[in-house]
Order: sequence, then structure tokens, then C-alpha cells
Amino acid sequence: MPKPVGGRGRKNKYETTHVRVPKPIKDQVESLISRFHDEGQMQIEHKPLSKEEAIIEARRILKQKQSARKSLSKLLTTLYQDVVEL
Repeated sequence: MPKPVGGRGRKNKYETTHVRVPKPIKDQVESLISRFHDEGQMQIEHKPLSKEEAIIEARRILKQKQSARKSLSKLLTTLYQDVVEL
């Protein structure tokens, strides 16, 4: 898949973000990005959270004091690595 060229009215099939990267790991990040574009939307392996990690994440989300719907949505998204909207 060629590197997409943005512009007006052109949207990628995925969301993007801007991140500042430390110089020592810049080459690694660029190679990961080029691998992503070469292989299409590569699947990043995700290992399930342990029970303790899930509890820590749940407590972190609850501290944000948002509505129950948003909190559950964030927790399920974190646990299953897939966007879950309630």
C-alpha cells in the first residue's frame, strides 16, 4: 500500500495522530510506519490483560469521574482492544 497523501477531501482508512518521538528511536518508529504502509493495515498482536492489570486500568478510568456509560465503554475498549461504544 503506497504511503497515503493527505489533503483536502482525502481521508485515510485509519485515524492518525501527531506524536513527538525521541531521536534515539526515530529510525525504529519510521521503519514500523513504513512496514505498516507496505503490508497494509498490519495486525498488531495484542495479549490479554491480566486480572491485576485490568483492575488497575478500571481504577484509573473510574478516577476520571465520567458517566458510567463512558467509563464502561473505555474499560471494554481497553480490555478487548476494539472500540466499544454503549
